[in-house]
Amino acid sequence: MSRTISFKYDYPYCGYNSTSKYGNQWSTSRSTLNGCYTYPMVFNNAVPGCSHIKIEVEVTNTGSGTIYGLSWDFMVYRQSYGWTDVLTFTMPSDGKYTIDCNISNYNITQFAVVPSSNPGSSRTWSSWFGVEQLTISESLTTADMTTGEFLYGIFPNRYGITQNVSETFVNIGGVLTKAKDILVNVDGALVSLPKVYSGYFKSTSEQMKVFEFTPGSTANYMITQKTVSGDHEIRLYDSNFNQISDGYFYSQAFALTSGSLYYISVTQYYSAAASESWLQIYKS
Repeated sequence: MSRTISFKYDYPYCGYNSTSKYGNQWSTSRSTLNGCYTYPMVFNNAVPGCSHIKIEVEVTNTGSGTIYGLSWDFMVYRQSYGWTDVLTFTMPSDGKYTIDCNISNYNITQFAVVPSSNPGSSRTWSSWFGVEQLTISESLTTADMTTGEFLYGIFPNRYGITQNVSETFVNIGGVLTKAKDILVNVDGALVSLPKVYSGYFKSTSEQMKVFEFTPGSTANYMITQKTVSGDHEIRLYDSNFNQISDGYFYSQAFALTSGSLYYISVTQYYSAAASESWLQIYKS
């Protein structure tokens, strides 16, 4: 049964770009933070309930004095609240530092990395920031997997036979009708072809749909998609929304446990055009 869930997950398309929902770009407006002039990084949309962030920082001296070895602050702009310090660190001698820290579920729109105080006019620098991880909060209504749209078994084709997922139609009174069940004779007994769990998703922009799946038996299951158009990526999570899959996939087998709840996300790649696909699951 579909239901509304709230969950945290690592947003997959973070980084410097103008297209993805929570990508980031340089601000066109200069800000003054800790007495320093800076151009913050601005997210394309407010990042909801950010609880963890990882950023690769690289700064280079451009003045006569050094900015290495000084105290620096990582700051975020909380939507409706303003700038707040998150982390203070000492800039290494090579100007490279990895910010990898928790955030208190802030909705954030910008971030900046600046010295903790104005280092003086002789100390100037250039900066680059690469966002590697954004752990965010989302809420949506899940979708259930259904059966009857596709069957899994041995079907004839022009080269002989093949074992695959198929939509099967039969002629009933002159009308082609999709078969919901096919019985085959196995040692004198009629046995139904295995049903394929499936779910349909059509999207027109970067969107995500989450399906719930609880296996009826412990086995290896193939999780795959029948692509109609565009680019939908699949990810598998456990019941606590911890990601099981190693990144995204289009077709992969997993050992799933009977009675355990799994979440399967189908997400449109941020630069893809309108996307349409069927998520399909069957014993492999």
